Amino acid sequence: YQKFGGYQGIGGIVGRMQPAEVIDLISQSQLAGRGGAGFPTGLKWKSVAEAENNPKTVVCNADEGEPGCFKDRAILDYDPHAVIEGMIIAAYATGATRGFIYLRYEYPETFKVLECAITEARNAGLLGDRILGQEFSFEIYLRRGAGAYICGEEGALLNSLEGKRPFPRNRPPYPVTHGFENLPTAVNNVETLAAVPPIVNRGAEWYQNLGGNGHAGTKIISLSGDVQKPGNYEVPIGLPLKTLLYDWASGPLTGRSIQAVTMAGVSGGFLAEEDVNITLDDPSIKSKGSYLGSGGIIVFDDSRDMVEIACNIMKFYAEESCGKCFPCRIGTQRLVERLEGKAGPKEVNLWLKEVEDIGQTMQAISACGLGISAPLITESLIRYFPDQVVRHAESGKS
Repeated sequence: YQKFGGYQGIGGIVGRMQPAEVIDLISQSQLAGRGGAGFPTGLKWKSVAEAENNPKTVVCNADEGEPGCFKDRAILDYDPHAVIEGMIIAAYATGATRGFIYLRYEYPETFKVLECAITEARNAGLLGDRILGQEFSFEIYLRRGAGAYICGEEGALLNSLEGKRPFPRNRPPYPVTHGFENLPTAVNNVETLAAVPPIVNRGAEWYQNLGGNGHAGTKIISLSGDVQKPGNYEVPIGLPLKTLLYDWASGPLTGRSIQAVTMAGVSGGFLAEEDVNITLDDPSIKSKGSYLGSGGIIVFDDSRDMVEIACNIMKFYAEESCGKCFPCRIGTQRLVERLEGKAGPKEVNLWLKEVEDIGQTMQAISACGLGISAPLITESLIRYFPDQVVRHAESGKS
């Protein structure tokens, strides 16, 4: 890693730049969170730096549980020091003295990779006391997740890290002032942290210019499903989805056509084939009622039953609901029943009314993003595949 310029970013800032200058640099780059929320990274770091209480903490959210997302694992397996360097820079900027990598439980091989990388960084004098001989100390601790999808949610992650049940937290207060152990905490995604060292080395303008159509930076897309070349693709923000699907990934399987894609793993619901002309940026995707999120895209061709696909996704949500709030706990189960046909054959308008009422209740009062996002599956199913929905509702079968 060092042979190819790794850890130069730390050497360029520790003892040479003020923490506030580092935050300004990240703010100017327009780096936004790559885990789903898209919150400005510089603003988050500034809030932690200005918070009064100590010690402060940097947490790397590596609990990659979103179906269809596998980019973070690739970064951690093949470029772990980029994430570690990003955490060290974040610590210097915010005044944090401790950091945690909260790793998905199902990634045991990655755990070993990170253990080795952290030890290497510590032995090189890049972790611990007086880093690079300066009055700057920072240590990173590796923790395995609790094995639940909900642990990727910021508040649930922090509760799990503290040894508590992984329930989402009420907000406000936010982690930037009341995070780990109720102290100021910067929680950043793996991809976000890995983007920091190149920005420090090459400058904010360089990163801004990587994007297209006025957008800053790049995004790693995990592409899977019924497509010829699945995999991780680093794309400029603003790239047309059609370019990714047809030019980069060579389109659908032979003899098939694309029927739908999911966005944000599955959290963003479905988009139909006619929507592939959108660009991969939040304004464009949100215009279709979805969002880019963590960057997982799953492709479904014309051989798939979309009601069955929606049912399988909703079963996942029902299984992974933490149970803290009843709209999500019960609502996901009721949507599964409608999608499975267990509620029996129904007049179409009645079926639609029931599904709509359940979804609206979930989105209005669920405690976290799981309950808010789950109804996007049924909403988009109804919007894009009405014929399949009518056939399902009238037959009572999926």
